[in-house]
Amino acid sequence: MTFHVVTFYQIAYVKDPMKLSREVERISTKAGLSGTFFSTPQGVNATLSGSLEGLNQIVHLLQNSYALNVTPAWSVAKKNPFKRFKVKLKDKLLPLEGDFDPVISRGKHVRPDNWNELISDPDTTVVDVRNNYESNIGSFKNSLIPGTDNFIDFPDYVERNLDLVKNKKIAMFCTGGIRCEKASFFLNQKGFKNVFQLKGGILNYLKRVKKKESMWRGECFVFDNRVSVKHNLVIGTYSICSGCRNPISSKDKKSNQYEEGVSCPRCH
Repeated sequence: MTFHVVTFYQIAYVKDPMKLSREVERISTKAGLSGTFFSTPQGVNATLSGSLEGLNQIVHLLQNSYALNVTPAWSVAKKNPFKRFKVKLKDKLLPLEGDFDPVISRGKHVRPDNWNELISDPDTTVVDVRNNYESNIGSFKNSLIPGTDNFIDFPDYVERNLDLVKNKKIAMFCTGGIRCEKASFFLNQKGFKNVFQLKGGILNYLKRVKKKESMWRGECFVFDNRVSVKHNLVIGTYSICSGCRNPISSKDKKSNQYEEGVSCPRCH
């Protein structure tokens, strides 16, 4: 059996996020979908799997009933990447302290086919907005890696490291684009003049840019049972350590410090 997987988000004011979450839950339960759907007053964010028909019902609901112009990123998996369906109703789309409203001001979106040119410019500072365990298995060439353990630490990294490039071009990227929406708003508020972000994130880039033209190195961590994906969103080679919940490679499993179901070289 083939499972269809869709990832999307949309930054926009949602008048009744509770009603939206109930409608999404109703459709998902009836269609037997799995995954996670976030409903907030600032927009939506989701990765879902199941039948193509059921997933399209969710997309059409958002586009037609709530005027949310989501741009879905599609892929397929032989095994269901999620164990269950969860809908989460939250006050904010992302957990950054302070009164950050990504609907008001965000960075300029750059399409995947224009991304290589931007990050190849020597005057561009390329920043990986993701967490350390994600960046460890793959990133864009010559990116700055903040080394954060949680997204809430990103503002502190900016304050300590990026002040000298305030007037230069900043090109940010994350898995699906959602974290860059919040991060770019933060940078704009701090006086950064030229903030850009990869539209649709790494997943959109890996789907649309040919491998031979790609500036991506490694694999992309995803927050489901696939663990990682490669170009064209083919399932990657990583698995999850039962001890520390970090991604582990085939090389890690050959280490004397690896014990299946117990630990890996990182947490031994």
